[in-house]
Amino acid sequence: MENAGKCRGKRDKIRNMIRTGSASSMDKNTRDQIIILMLGIIIGASMYLANSLFLWNTTVNKDKSDISEGLYFDVTSIEDYLVAADQEFLANPAGTYIFVQGTPLYPDNGLYYAYQRDIPRMDRKIAQDTFTFYNHLLAAERDRNRIYEIQRVGDLRDLTSAERRRQQILTQNVAHELNMSVSLLPTLKQKLGAAT
Repeated sequence: MENAGKCRGKRDKIRNMIRTGSASSMDKNTRDQIIILMLGIIIGASMYLANSLFLWNTTVNKDKSDISEGLYFDVTSIEDYLVAADQEFLANPAGTYIFVQGTPLYPDNGLYYAYQRDIPRMDRKIAQDTFTFYNHLLAAERDRNRIYEIQRVGDLRDLTSAERRRQQILTQNVAHELNMSVSLLPTLKQKLGAAT
């Protein structure tokens, strides 16, 4: 019973210390440590977030630069060929000229097809100009292929006047689309070069 009284006395003494503030120095130290811990967590999380954003931004910019560089090399590699084909069209006015060529204006395995989904990640104006250039070029290539297919039929038999007329119309389309692509080349090359 004496033990029970001692325990009760100690418990009452601790309660009195809490009420009177004798234990406040221990509470203040604990509170300061919790505040320091919370500030450390907040600062650490902020630093982690800032670092993550920096690395993400660097990666995005590197991806954009790589896409621009690849498309720049692609455009540069076909530039001379496209300009020569455009000059051929300018030297032969529309009418009876038929553009029959087995070599594609743009290959089926060109870099544009590899980067097509990534182009929208680039600067909006560069992406728009890139799509416009390749849309004209691919339209010219589609019509060039049609002309060539009609000519392959002509290798087996004489072409009808309707087939010849279709080739002439398609040739005019190729000339127009190719000219549009060639006119966009200098500006596109400059923008792609600047974005690398």
